[in-house]
Amino acid sequence: MSILPDPIARHVERCARQPVARDAVSNKKQRNGLQRIGPQRIGLQRVGPGWLVFVAALTLISSTVLADQVTFRVEETKSPSGKDGKKKSVTKKRTVEGEVLVEAADGGVMLLADDGRIWTVQPDQLIERLPKPPPQPIDHDKMTRRLMAEYPGAFETFKTNNYLILYQGNEPYARHVAALFESLHRAFFMYWQNQNVELEEPKYPLVALILADHDAFIRHATKEIGDTASQVIGYYHLESNRMTTFRVPNLERNIATLIHEATHQLSYNCGLQTRFADNPMWVSEGMATFFEAPDFSNPRGWRGVGRVNQVNLLRWNRYLGTRPSDSLVTLIADDSRFRSAATAEAAYAEAWALTYFLLKTKRDEFVDYLEGLADGEPLKSKTARQRIEELEAALGCSIAELDQQLVAFMRRVR
Repeated sequence: MSILPDPIARHVERCARQPVARDAVSNKKQRNGLQRIGPQRIGLQRVGPGWLVFVAALTLISSTVLADQVTFRVEETKSPSGKDGKKKSVTKKRTVEGEVLVEAADGGVMLLADDGRIWTVQPDQLIERLPKPPPQPIDHDKMTRRLMAEYPGAFETFKTNNYLILYQGNEPYARHVAALFESLHRAFFMYWQNQNVELEEPKYPLVALILADHDAFIRHATKEIGDTASQVIGYYHLESNRMTTFRVPNLERNIATLIHEATHQLSYNCGLQTRFADNPMWVSEGMATFFEAPDFSNPRGWRGVGRVNQVNLLRWNRYLGTRPSDSLVTLIADDSRFRSAATAEAAYAEAWALTYFLLKTKRDEFVDYLEGLADGEPLKSKTARQRIEELEAALGCSIAELDQQLVAFMRRVR
């Protein structure tokens, strides 16, 4: 599951209510992260589950990279202390140097910092902005020092070539997780290379937080994602660029969750997807479930890409008996089914089935569809009709025809 912080969604809503101003700009980077091998270049983008509305107050300028040093106010909630047992809010001043991703008409700004975190600064938080050159991405050692300062005494660290694991108390398990992540990293790049797609290496150390148990996970995650923490066992956070989970007692779900969230993280760090652009959830979650399927014939519990996801196949088959005729339309048109506890399980299963079907039978057309998503502008949503028409155009068939092909194909999957 990938998480979009609520403050960003609220900022998008406010921007959408404002008229377009002449100085409202968005800095659109050159898309060089994902390339078809050959003359055609691809850059893919993605939106999280909190994207709610169109943003009318943003326009695009050239691909020139803009950067600023921004000083702003941050309100932090402190744990209860004293006899009253109440939480207290404290306002602090923070300064961040980063690449300007978006500048809104109301003065709000979105910055990509040197550690991969995206900061969204509201106009009433802003104290000062100064032009600065784009910051260089930090290395593992500097990232480690920052994280130890952010979480003093809470974690130990384990470092690999590509990952920085923050864990609580169980080093052998941290080593196991790190080995899984590195296996995924190799397999992920090899898979897309075999599809004639070339990715860029992540700019930032990939950070994963592994909490000791579910209680520790709830305490930590509630501070970051609120009440959603009680509904999930892991998540990738679009703002912080970190994934967070714990050692899930169910072995199959534990492996699947680690690979699922790490797939989200890799996708957003290698150019396959871009944070805060409009990419349907069925694409993101379908891709993560396509990669996550465990393989217990391997000592690590996972070996390769594209195995049949038995958990989601079971859920798909269970859903098939009551599946409405417009199910594929509702999956593609918007993301609401993923956000409701009553419909999320079937939505994830259908997203996996559709992605599995497309990558097994219409791979080139699906990659063309992903290429089309690259044209989406940051912080702008598409209508339900636009989403459907884009997929139909890329695949060369109607959604009704796609639905028939999908159901027929999935009847043969075991």
